[in-house]
Amino acid sequence: MSNLEKSLGKQTAEQLLSVLQSQLDENQQKTVNDNQYLMKDSAMFSWTLEQLSESTNGDIVGPLSEMESISFTSISTDTRTLEPGALYIAIKGENFDGHAFIEKAVQQGAVAVLVSEDVDTIVPGVLVDDTRIALGEFARWHRLQMPVKTLVAVTGSNGKTTIKTLLNAIFSLAGKTLATEGNLNNDFGVPRTLLNLRPEHEFAIIEMGANHPKEISYLTALALPDIAIINNASGAHLEGFGSLQGVINTKGEIFQGLNKTDSLRPGVAIINTDSPGYEDWLKSLEELAVKNIIKFGTDSKADIQLSNFKVLDTQTSGIEFTLDFAEKTQQIQMPVLGFHNAMNAAACVAVATAAELSWGVIEAGLKSFSGVPGRLQKTAISTGWLIDDSYNANPESVKAGIDALVSLPGLAILCLGAMAEIGEGSLSAHQEIAEFAREKNVSRLYVYGEDTRVMPEKFGENATFFTHHDELAQALIDYLKEAEKEGEKVNVLVKGSRSARMEKVSQQVLASCKA
Repeated sequence: MSNLEKSLGKQTAEQLLSVLQSQLDENQQKTVNDNQYLMKDSAMFSWTLEQLSESTNGDIVGPLSEMESISFTSISTDTRTLEPGALYIAIKGENFDGHAFIEKAVQQGAVAVLVSEDVDTIVPGVLVDDTRIALGEFARWHRLQMPVKTLVAVTGSNGKTTIKTLLNAIFSLAGKTLATEGNLNNDFGVPRTLLNLRPEHEFAIIEMGANHPKEISYLTALALPDIAIINNASGAHLEGFGSLQGVINTKGEIFQGLNKTDSLRPGVAIINTDSPGYEDWLKSLEELAVKNIIKFGTDSKADIQLSNFKVLDTQTSGIEFTLDFAEKTQQIQMPVLGFHNAMNAAACVAVATAAELSWGVIEAGLKSFSGVPGRLQKTAISTGWLIDDSYNANPESVKAGIDALVSLPGLAILCLGAMAEIGEGSLSAHQEIAEFAREKNVSRLYVYGEDTRVMPEKFGENATFFTHHDELAQALIDYLKEAEKEGEKVNVLVKGSRSARMEKVSQQVLASCKA
């Protein structure tokens, strides 16, 4: 069940979007032309209860005299992390109700509350129909107040966090940049990120994830991007979408937020010519009357065309490739692994050029980027490299990881934790990965997680299923130590969905097989 559905019980994400949109339509032009608001220093930044009330169509309630004005300096939905001076937002979920913690929030220093039911408290508040919707409305209103030059929205089945991080590295060289932290890319995380915008921010990079239709529609209606990019579409999270076409359609929702502000600069859509859904997105953009489109990929119709990819066989390893765009050819080297990271780089170049950043800034960001923790991070071990890609997994990202693994000189070992949220086709998807690994000449396969039981038979000799992380890690360590004695070069890829916790394997191997 998605976060949207959890927060609203039987209501679907589509219904939430409808409720929000009807309220946003009423408030489309509600902005505050208050120079004091725009010129506030971040260290002193605050909002007033009146601003919260107006932006959410809520009623001010509680102990507040006519002469008194309440300001809050942060927002919180969790009393464990609430800071003095905060607005406490009482969120109702499937198995919890934040209204029960209002008294504790006030004791922790909350100066105001956002609620959806009448409460008896010593601090004033704003009463709304639904606090989660109100959080989104407030975040959207706040985004419109901030003089950010360019807000970029990023989605895709694979690579969106890497792209977000690389874009942050590039844009930060050009000006103060806000980027999504961690995995705050859902209906709750995106509003919190937007509320971190401050007057000094010139750029914002907002990651958007989804596992059900209409979730991206909701998020893009809050963020109102100037540039929106879909990195790719693949069979990730099919449980929520039902089919690849469902994924394609949902990712395409991100373009619905373009050209919705008073900006004189037309919004820009960026799409991958190599991805399933490319033609669907072009058609959708035509229907949305979005005319500024930048295409990236290996295809000749790409505006940012990738070619001449190769792996650098150097002490630190890395990749090299060529990008052709704007009638120029740029040769690029990056200290990361994988063809997919070259594609991620092409995507980021498309975004940065759309934002009119200089090539000097773009190139410096690309060259300095070393990847994202848990996502194809390489560390030297006694036999070669350990590639930690344990943060998440779906069939396409696993194949990309295998391609990166076998591109390195030496024997290849794949340690795979079960891929989650694939739906009814999970067993066949794991079998397909086993066959793919065999065809790519992976020498050994170690697997963990119930749905991986079917993989050793498909892979053949030198494949083993384990019921515990420790057993898998020890078997791998024993093999690597023998390989070290024999002077063999061996590289290891550790990958799995978040639920598989395969970082436990990486940690043990790195502790026992140091370079």
